[in-house]
Amino acid sequence: MSQKQPKRDPNRYYYFDTPDGEDVMKKLWCVVRPTLPTATLIGIGDVLLYSYPKGYLNSALRFTAVAAPIVGIASTFVLVTNGMTSLRKKDDKLNWFVGGFVAGSCVGLVKRNRMWGFNTGMLFGILGVIRKECAQRGYEISPSNPPRSRRGGATSCLMDLSLTAERPRNWTNGAESS
Repeated sequence: MSQKQPKRDPNRYYYFDTPDGEDVMKKLWCVVRPTLPTATLIGIGDVLLYSYPKGYLNSALRFTAVAAPIVGIASTFVLVTNGMTSLRKKDDKLNWFVGGFVAGSCVGLVKRNRMWGFNTGMLFGILGVIRKECAQRGYEISPSNPPRSRRGGATSCLMDLSLTAERPRNWTNGAESS
């Protein structure tokens, strides 16, 4: 069964364009670019919907306390994974496990709980190994060209299933009314 390759923008850098350990800054930017808006939205949501800090300074500090660890954890994964690859001179799954484990351990630092750090480290390490295995075998975890809509899907109510086009709103029957 052959897999159809998605259309890719030739001017954009993708994480797997070069082997691990090379172009670390490009890889870091490739990961941080979608992480920044995500962390921003989570931080804004926390400030507006959950924590309700009083004053501008407290709001900014709370936003930073929520958003900065998210970006830091993503950056930690990229830097540790590529650093391990450069040190070991091997591009394998162990680097991804260690990168995921260290990034997950940062969650424990943020929560100030060793058990959280160990458990999320193991989870992120296993997820890193799975992601590396999928990349080596050519599987897509999130499809780059998802189907627009399917029958019975969440957006099926938005489909136009009429047999004739809708008439214009200013349509008249041709008789002038006085």
